[in-house]
Amino acid sequence: MKFVDHNLAVKQGFWCYAGINLCPVKIVNHHRLYGTLDPTDPPEIALDQAKNCYYVLYHTPTDREFWRNGGVGLSLNEAVFIAKLKLGPTIQWSN
Repeated sequence: MKFVDHNLAVKQGFWCYAGINLCPVKIVNHHRLYGTLDPTDPPEIALDQAKNCYYVLYHTPTDREFWRNGGVGLSLNEAVFIAKLKLGPTIQWSN
């Protein structure tokens, strides 16, 4: 997610990997909803859209250099829900 990695976090915290490793998680606001670029997908999924959205980004214990894409929501509440689905209920938000 090189286009959104450096955006300021609107929500951040830690999630617990394997019950013992604390790893960073953040949600960033962005102005573009990136598409799949797959020509077999419908245009509303395949093509990028100018739309306000919230990307979930996280680190793992083995890869703290790059943010991993945890999904995208069209609202902050939806992004928080997606983060819990992806990373589990152990997320502790600091803001």
